[in-house]
Amino acid sequence: MASLIDKELLEKAVRLHGHLGPFLVLGLKMSLRAKEILGEKPEWCGVETVNCKPYLCVVDGIKTVIESDIVTVKEGEGLAAKYGGADGKEVVIRVKKALVKKYAEGPWEKCEEYAHDVIQSNDKQLFE
Repeated sequence: MASLIDKELLEKAVRLHGHLGPFLVLGLKMSLRAKEILGEKPEWCGVETVNCKPYLCVVDGIKTVIESDIVTVKEGEGLAAKYGGADGKEVVIRVKKALVKKYAEGPWEKCEEYAHDVIQSNDKQLFE
């Protein structure tokens, strides 16, 4: 399954965040996938990742989809997010480690190119 990002949602995320980048788009796609699995917009999200940019850019993508500031961040390796629905159901979405490393270590000049790679990738290519 591919979590499709419509143009309006992407533009909203870029306005919130300030620029287009792969971690912003990963946050969007992770949240859209969680919404699909839960069958509703998540009520909250807990992110586990490296506590610095560019990793934290994922938070703005998440906030754009769940339309909430209820996003907590805990120090960890890689990039994973646990989402909870109103009925108590939870789901964890984990980005493949090789992609996290590639996007985190990539040069700033490739930021938008990497974002478009994420947009065009399907969920199986992105998530464990």
